[in-house]
Parts: sequence; structure tokens; C-alpha cells
Amino acid sequence: MNTPLASLLFTIFITVFVAWTSRRESGFFAKLYKWVPSILLLYLLPAVAVNVGMVTPGASVRLLAMDTALPLCLIILTAIVNIPELLKISRPGLLAFFAGTAGIVMGGPIALAIVGIFLPEVLANQGPDSVWKGLICITGGWINGTPGQLSMKEVYGASEEIFLTALAADILLQNAWLIFLLYSVRFQNNINKVFLGKTSVDTNLVDDEELETEEKQPLQYPGLRPWLLIAGTMVLVLVLSPLIAHAFSAITGDDPSENWSFLGKKSLWLVLLSTTFGLALSLTGLFQHHLRFWTGLGNLLLFFVIASIGLQLDLQEVNFQLSFLVIGVIWLLFHLVLLLAAVRLFRAPWHFAAIGSQANIGGPASASVVASAFHPSLVS
Repeated sequence: MNTPLASLLFTIFITVFVAWTSRRESGFFAKLYKWVPSILLLYLLPAVAVNVGMVTPGASVRLLAMDTALPLCLIILTAIVNIPELLKISRPGLLAFFAGTAGIVMGGPIALAIVGIFLPEVLANQGPDSVWKGLICITGGWINGTPGQLSMKEVYGASEEIFLTALAADILLQNAWLIFLLYSVRFQNNINKVFLGKTSVDTNLVDDEELETEEKQPLQYPGLRPWLLIAGTMVLVLVLSPLIAHAFSAITGDDPSENWSFLGKKSLWLVLLSTTFGLALSLTGLFQHHLRFWTGLGNLLLFFVIASIGLQLDLQEVNFQLSFLVIGVIWLLFHLVLLLAAVRLFRAPWHFAAIGSQANIGGPASASVVASAFHPSLVS
């Protein structure tokens, strides 16, 4: 199996296999995915296959994934965002969420600078293997899930090895943080009493049960109009991205050390235009009518992109860096400080801060888990 076609077929097989098994609610695979995240399995299975000689890395597969599948995935997953529902979040909850986001964005550089005092090598410029490029992947993953993680990898050119290190650290940090937030249910009254002066708080929120209702019904397929909108958007993205990148390259030059050279990368504009146009499509409301279908398709494309990245990984070059965990712990502590400051300044109950924190770090799905742990009515 040493042909590009074989590599493509193998990647598709792994994608479908993991997507199908990750939906099992009982049996071996249900138990497996409790301990091994599907994203990690998607990444490692192709990597193992390449490193034992079953398939070749396949540059054409990567090109297809990054230049076509990733933009399409971003368009779909942003088009299904229900912006009006997001605006129903209470003001203190929204402010707590943004405080958490600020903690994620600012905490990384601060944590890196602190660790750099004791370990100067983490600040060294090592090209694609630079620590900061791995941290940016973690930031992208926390703020925008796996699509953000992959987008940052492509935009900033992180190597496959540093990306795997970042992915492993991300999984450990995310799970540890989720455990902390779930356990915080036990002492939320103490936090609210210290920062708000009261323990009784309102937990009523607008509950959106659209996706849950769809899951109980037969899968319905969208009509022609949404497909035409997506096709037109994809054409715009694929045409405009190289044109804009070329225009900026003419201004900044090809020197990668130039501060603004990233503006000349096509991958940057693929990501920016895909998400921008996707959000514009979300305003039409067309993609909320078949939420289950679009979510499934977007996730399947996302799985394909992850598997294609694993296909490029040389496991012999992987060297997990403990410094990532140290930086991550300091990072999360800074995030926690800003969350508590938001609770105090904006009079936001701790459950808002906890849900907003997990939405920042683990995404909407795990945020719902945290919400349900505090009160069922908070799940939306």
C-alpha cells in the first residue's frame, strides 16, 4: 500500500471507523473511548500504520485535507452556530465567559515567560519545533476546539512532533481541569458566599432542546439551497485565499523571519475566510433546520483532517516535553484568577464561571456536562 490512493483510502477507513465506533454507547468501544479520546486514536492509528510500513505518508492526502476538507469543515461548523441563542446568555455569564477567554489568551505567554526564566530553552526559536507553536495549538484548541487547534497548527507551521506533544499535554490538562470544575460543585456555595456574599443563586436559563429532539427522530437531509450556499462559499474561499496571500507576499516578502510574513500564508486566509463566511451563513438560519446532519458531516470532515495529520507523523521523533505540563498548570492558574475576579466584579455566580471556563477549554459538549452537574436547567 505505497501509493497515494492507498494512503487516501486508508485515511478514509480510519476516519469512518473511529467516527462509527465513537458513537457506540455500550460494549468495548464505549469503554475504550472513556480512557482514550477519539481524537488521539485518530491521530495515532495512521501514525502507527505509517511507522510500521503499512502505508506511506501521502503528501496529496494532507493537501486534500488542509486545502479542502478543513475549510469545508470550518464553514459547516460555524454555519450551524445559533447566534441569537448565544445572545440569550445572561450578562454576568457572558462577562465571565469572556474573562475566561482573556485568561486563556493572556495566560499562555505569561506562563511561558515565567517558565522561561528557569528553563531558557523553552524560549528558543527552533522553527517548527518551537515550544510557543505548540502552545498556540493548545490555545486554538481551548478557544475553538479541534478545528481551532488544527487551524493554528497550519497557520503557524507547527511540526507534527510538537503538535503531538501539545495534543498529549492538552488532553491531560483538559481532563484535570474538567475534574476540578465538576468537583467545584461541592464547594460552589462557599465560593459564592466569599465573592458574592450569598449562597442562593438563580439557575434559570433558556433551554435549547433542538439537537436533543433531532437525535430521537430519523435523520433528515437538507434540501438543495444550503448545498448551493456551501458550494458557493467554498469556491469563494478557494479562489480568494491564494489571491490575498499572494498580495500580502508581494508586500512582506518570503522571509519567514519577517514579523508580518504570516499574512502571506494561504492557510491563514483559508481559515479566516472559512470561519467568516461560515458565520455569515449562520445568520440565514438555514443550517439550524438539520442540525444533526450538519454536525455529523462537520465532525466527519474534522476526523478526516486529524487522521491525515497523523499520517505525516514520525513517532521516532516524538519527545514529550514535561515543560508543556508545567506551563499548562501555570496557565490554568492564571485563568482561574481571572475567573474569580469576574465572579467578584460582575457578580456572576460560580456556576456561570465554571460553565464558561469549560466552554473555553473543552468546548460546548463538555461545558454541557459541567452545566448539568450544577443544575439540569443550565444545560443549553
